[in-house]
Amino acid sequence: MRAIAIVAVLGAAFLLNGCGGTDRRQSINPAGTSTIPRYVELRSETSAGTLHFPRGLYVLDSSDPHGYYYRAPRPIYQRSFSGGLPHEGGIFVSKRDQRKLRGYVIMPSGLTHVGNLSSANYQFRY
Repeated sequence: MRAIAIVAVLGAAFLLNGCGGTDRRQSINPAGTSTIPRYVELRSETSAGTLHFPRGLYVLDSSDPHGYYYRAPRPIYQRSFSGGLPHEGGIFVSKRDQRKLRGYVIMPSGLTHVGNLSSANYQFRY
């Protein structure tokens, strides 16, 4: 009986630990780079589904092997029947094609890429 309980606990821990994936981002010092835009200016609010990204300057924050992460100036709100739920997040820019922008948010399960923001009104700032 005790062995079954131990196996159940270990199985649950294993399953819950793997839900968010691995966050492979590394911090970047925006002042230490001249080839990567330091900011993305989102000129008007845009949305991806129920997530609303505020206009303003998104600051270069981190990178991973696939792209760069720009932190939002204010929380990203997820609209729901109970009101707005704030999330940390911002804009992801692909290293392969800097014209490809996606949103990202930090959910309880980890970092999640959302939507296609390539058609948003934005400009890179150096």
